[in-house]
Amino acid sequence: MVTEQRELSGQPVRGLLFGLVAESYERYRLDYSNNLVDTVLAYAGRPVHSALEVGAGTGKATRAFASRGIEVIALEPDADMARVLKKATRGLPVRPVVATLEQFRADSRFDLVFAAAAWHWTSAATRWKQAVELLAPGGVLALFGRPAELKDPNLFAAVEEIEKRVLSAGDPAEIHPWSIEEMAAADGFADVEQRDLQSVATTTAADFVGRLSTVSAYLMLGPGERAEALRQVRAVLPDQVEIDNTLQLSLARRV
Repeated sequence: MVTEQRELSGQPVRGLLFGLVAESYERYRLDYSNNLVDTVLAYAGRPVHSALEVGAGTGKATRAFASRGIEVIALEPDADMARVLKKATRGLPVRPVVATLEQFRADSRFDLVFAAAAWHWTSAATRWKQAVELLAPGGVLALFGRPAELKDPNLFAAVEEIEKRVLSAGDPAEIHPWSIEEMAAADGFADVEQRDLQSVATTTAADFVGRLSTVSAYLMLGPGERAEALRQVRAVLPDQVEIDNTLQLSLARRV
């Protein structure tokens, strides 16, 4: 069952574009590894039974944690994304909720709060305080994402040149950016760490372009402009490419 909590008036419009391509998002976005879950659980140092995910998307990270028996409440502000999330996590201990972090209310506290490439959509004014309030004492906040960029510097430069011409200025992370220093300075957290989980993925050019089609900067374009931008990117790529799949993981413990 997908639960809808309330209207999503506070969510940036750009953060509600992903539902337009929910099925493509599920198909082309990369999965998260067992190494990520192992690292978070080892850091926790105690059993993790319950988790709250912020910005679950179609459940890429949700499945990684729920497959370990962790009960996950998965917040996803886009109802179309939440429907794919529900389907993708069927049979796992997951409850999708259509809500932002700011709108969510809980009667209990969680062992883990995590966000996969979604923390920049949360409110800079309230997110750290909310995370502290949602965590049980000793609970863990885990924030992670990856560049998913081309490893070959020449290919990277060629795609970057196209994007400079066709995309609007600004990165989605600029909406509400955050840093490890900000996490460390937030009241209520200790043992703040940042780790890079190194990995390289090989994929087809078609799948790489498919992933770009789910990026908010491309979704801001009109359908014709988007198709042309993606055509230009595909034209400069070989049939297979290597992707920097390094996971940048930030961890903190609620005191």
